[in-house]
Amino acid sequence: MKPFFYLPFMLLLALMLSGCDHQSKTSANSVEKKEIVVGLPPSMHNILMERLVKPELEKQGYTVKLVNFSSLRDANSALVEGFIDLNAAQHQAYLDVYNKETHNDLISLVHIPSIPAALYSQKHRSINEIAQGQTIAIPNDPSNTARALIMLQKLNWITLKPGIDLGTANLTDIANNPHQLQFKSVLSELIPRMLSEVDYAIMPGGVAWLSKIPATDALIYEQLSPNLELMVVIKKENLNTQWAQDVKNLYQSDLLKNFINEDPDAKGRFIWPQK
Repeated sequence: MKPFFYLPFMLLLALMLSGCDHQSKTSANSVEKKEIVVGLPPSMHNILMERLVKPELEKQGYTVKLVNFSSLRDANSALVEGFIDLNAAQHQAYLDVYNKETHNDLISLVHIPSIPAALYSQKHRSINEIAQGQTIAIPNDPSNTARALIMLQKLNWITLKPGIDLGTANLTDIANNPHQLQFKSVLSELIPRMLSEVDYAIMPGGVAWLSKIPATDALIYEQLSPNLELMVVIKKENLNTQWAQDVKNLYQSDLLKNFINEDPDAKGRFIWPQK
């Protein structure tokens, strides 16, 4: 008779333990996350997090930890593995390639102020001084090469071949060069030192900032398309969490707008996202 007595008791005990475990998990999930770990790849955009977003989140009761990474790809890998909760130094075009190559589903939480590339010159005061045979310095990495060529096409200084993928445009894709411009394709970091050697130069905004080139020296800024705007990137599963929404709200706030208009390092560098 003993087995018949113990069996219902054991089943009841198992159900009770299962219920307790479920209640424990439900309680744990209902407790809002209050620590946010942020990955910081090398980028001028980090000042938005360091000087405004982090302090404001801490006022809301969060603990915010900043972790530096040597590359954006490393920061994305850490995000996938759960070592960090977000990073904010990439655009959609880069993220699409990363997700495709690694079979992940990292997503954008919000578009944030971005730093466009710009055209500079130490020899000319205006884009109207373009002339036959002048020399233009452009970045040599594929992404920034394409962005530079798109800028030059919008200035009507060159025409690119019809039907090409503008995101991968390179010097061989130039169909028409009416001014017979000469191009120096070099590392972005070298362009600030070359300004006195060329007529015009296009460089990423972060490079200009690091080289302490005044924002007022820019002759014309790149018009960023939405897929080249910087974003806060998170794991898809965290999209609707309260902490993610609090981060999103700060990046869309008037506080941040005022910061990029008034902070000495940010003023004149950032443009507000289109969406």
